[in-house]
Amino acid sequence: MNRSCIVAKLSELYPKVNRSEIDSLVKGLFNVLVNHIAEGNRIEIRGFGCFSLKERNAGVIRNPRDGVTIPCGGRHVVYFRAGKELKDRVNIFSK
Repeated sequence: MNRSCIVAKLSELYPKVNRSEIDSLVKGLFNVLVNHIAEGNRIEIRGFGCFSLKERNAGVIRNPRDGVTIPCGGRHVVYFRAGKELKDRVNIFSK
């Protein structure tokens, strides 16, 4: 599912709201989330999960295609941990 699918689903649920308004709200929500994570803050959405930053140490990475190793500096990566309700609902479908 991508952003346009989310906008389409919300416009089905709320037909009285203009689609362009829904699109700007979804864009705004994602911008707030991205900015908050980029500042190093944690986002917790109950029942869904938590987004946070993890710091990766500097090291050496290897290109598996040609075997060349390259030094890589430290960096931050976005880390997602699924919430209990999301885990439970996913496990229902995997059985």
